[in-house]
Amino acid sequence: MMLPVKVGKRGRSYFPEARIVRGPRVMGETADNSFEALLGYAWLGMLDRTQGLRLFQARKTAPSSEPWPIGSTEEAQWVEVTIPPIPHPVKEVRHLALCFDQAARHVVAYERQGEVWIRQWNPITGTFTMRGPFPGVDPVLLWDFEVGYFLPDSDVLLVHLSPDRTHVIMRVQRELYATSHVLQTFPSPAYLDQAVALPYQGQILGSLEDSPNVTGLVLRTDPYPVRGEDDIGNAALAAPTQGALIPVVVIYDGGLDALGQAVLSAPNQGALVPVVAVLNLGLDALGNATLTPPTSGAYQLVVVVQDLGADALGTATLSAPTSGAYQLVVVVVDLTQPQYLPLGYENLGSAILAAPTAGSYGP
Repeated sequence: MMLPVKVGKRGRSYFPEARIVRGPRVMGETADNSFEALLGYAWLGMLDRTQGLRLFQARKTAPSSEPWPIGSTEEAQWVEVTIPPIPHPVKEVRHLALCFDQAARHVVAYERQGEVWIRQWNPITGTFTMRGPFPGVDPVLLWDFEVGYFLPDSDVLLVHLSPDRTHVIMRVQRELYATSHVLQTFPSPAYLDQAVALPYQGQILGSLEDSPNVTGLVLRTDPYPVRGEDDIGNAALAAPTQGALIPVVVIYDGGLDALGQAVLSAPNQGALVPVVAVLNLGLDALGNATLTPPTSGAYQLVVVVQDLGADALGTATLSAPTSGAYQLVVVVVDLTQPQYLPLGYENLGSAILAAPTAGSYGP
């Protein structure tokens, strides 16, 4: 199939205004919210010289014409999917960017007269909404679910250059792209070409203006956390043993199963030693949990947050710091769940808190 793709200008060279990206099986249907359902299929966005923005999905050849999963050995063809037109003439638009988002809807961005526009799905109105314009050129898009593989914390990243092409700027969907975050500054102008999803790391590729045919611009995000999806039998964390600032944060979401036991050995010295443990057990119970806080330091902070969902806590023991200029211990148990209401009819199994024995400030 021959398509009249618009050609964009890049310095002294040219490029086709077309983008192939991962997307959902059916636009607008999140299915089971898995990676395969949301990003397991191939989509093509392009600027047609006469018809403007067009969107295609790779589908198996007749007679089935089912969506073609990425990696399949079956033959496929591009089938057009009808979408609303963009509000600007195609002659004024350049540097098309495309991705999909949490709603399994396409997100499109482009440059027009030195400004960046972006269109996203608005679930409240049930229509597509334009955001911008923002001063800038060369927009690229990346949904970082393709990078971190964790849907609840994912976001659409819009990256573009400043109008003078010397600053790399990022905007995010959860902020409605309104806030500009400067990622990098260059001594000379540059071009942005594409956003690439690597395992647990995003990458922006481009070139410097004085070497346009060399990929001299490579920016990578910080590594995304690797999240396990299986149950934890035993978990142990040995925190740093020294340092002026030693924050320790433990987050555990047990889903529908239980944590056997967890042991946290906190730092034993340091000027500032905050320890935070967050445990969300979903629908099951915790057998036992023990936290030994720091034994010395000018400031020891221990926070334990327990959300039991629909079940009860068996026992919990917390030994507070025994010395220090400032000891603060906070224990939060969510008793608003049905098993605790109305208050007084059901009880917490047992909880023991040994308060600080010394200190100038020790609540």
